[in-house]
Amino acid sequence: MMDLLVQELKDYLDSEDRLIALPCGLKHRNLALEYLASQFETGRSYTLQEVNAIINRFHTFDQAALLRSELFENGFLDCTSDGSEYWKVGP
Repeated sequence: MMDLLVQELKDYLDSEDRLIALPCGLKHRNLALEYLASQFETGRSYTLQEVNAIINRFHTFDQAALLRSELFENGFLDCTSDGSEYWKVGP
């Protein structure tokens, strides 16, 4: 699955498979979010700092807050009401 995502996102990834931009088109944008979400373990809780660290490892454009928000708003991550704990939604 990861290889398929990387192949689909090749125009948006650098040589280290980090996102260099958040795609504008809905299809590739959702694939980019799925790619980021795949870096999180199902069944594990993360602090805000841990979420940002993971996101920062997989993109180059210094927008962890935007990407975290996109992951949340699109149902890839969920969090407590105070934002102190995050977890991956689904498999």
